[in-house]
Amino acid sequence: MTYIYIDESGDLGFSKQSSLYFVISCIKIDDDKSHIKLSRIPKRIRQRRLSKKHQKTPELKFTNSSKLIREQFLNRINKIDLEIYSLIIKKEYTQERLKDNLPVLYNYLIKILLEKPLRKISNKKILNICLDKCMSKKQCENFENYVKTEFLSTFNEIPQLNIIHESSQNNPCLQVIDFICGSFGYKYNTLRLKEGCEYYTDLIKDRIVLEKNDFFRK
Repeated sequence: MTYIYIDESGDLGFSKQSSLYFVISCIKIDDDKSHIKLSRIPKRIRQRRLSKKHQKTPELKFTNSSKLIREQFLNRINKIDLEIYSLIIKKEYTQERLKDNLPVLYNYLIKILLEKPLRKISNKKILNICLDKCMSKKQCENFENYVKTEFLSTFNEIPQLNIIHESSQNNPCLQVIDFICGSFGYKYNTLRLKEGCEYYTDLIKDRIVLEKNDFFRK
């Protein structure tokens, strides 16, 4: 069984209050043993690194975690047999026609993000794609139809595909991908600081297969 988890950092808005970068990342895991290790990370850090009064925190997230907690997540991730793919979009380069149709833009980015990992999946595998439950019912349907259409162009025979929309509070692996995506967000949103912006991504560099940061640039 193969597992793919998807998350994003920043937003897809284009107002003055919006983030400068939008980051969308995924992890690909090809065996159940590695998947179990990944799913245990939040619980183990919660039990060993958090005080008792913080152990019941509903969800650990990169943005509100200390440097120590971030390091604990990322160091554990780097020891697991998985692959990390990430797209970093400087939004000022986004084509105007896509700015006016955000669902199309999001689906397009998903397509680019998944191209490489999908090529490595056997059509005999069962594939679970999981992402945070933040879409409307109609958006979920459009997303699922889009992904399945993309499979047709990749495989002669489509693998058994399960697309899961779940709350990250209920899924520890989605909490893990949040720390990965947050690391890329930190890197590109603190580039102006120069030194130290790559600190967190360096902790997982052995697992990074794709870090595409020239999206839409001419």
